[in-house]
Amino acid sequence: MPYDKYRNWPLPSLSGNIFPVIQGTNIEEQVLKDLAETEDKIDKLEILDSYAAYTKRAYQEECSRYFTVRFAQVLGNILEPTILSKLPSIEPVRRGRPAEPERK
Repeated sequence: MPYDKYRNWPLPSLSGNIFPVIQGTNIEEQVLKDLAETEDKIDKLEILDSYAAYTKRAYQEECSRYFTVRFAQVLGNILEPTILSKLPSIEPVRRGRPAEPERK
């Protein structure tokens, strides 16, 4: 199994920000820096492969987050009426009233 250089790079935590900023350097800048510092072509390919694996992991995490939210919404729409129907009904407290005088 090839070495995954960016395996421990934190995945994005906010929706819409696929490249997080870490210590002033985002992953794109780090990849470009690593490519510039590396002379061996095989190492450069491994860096690009590692970056591709990182972006796939980020995409999978974003998809799983999206599907989890959607599943919760759909499940909530299905379960909410069922749960409400099983709860006891709420009625106002009945207070005793004095008897009304009989009308003749």
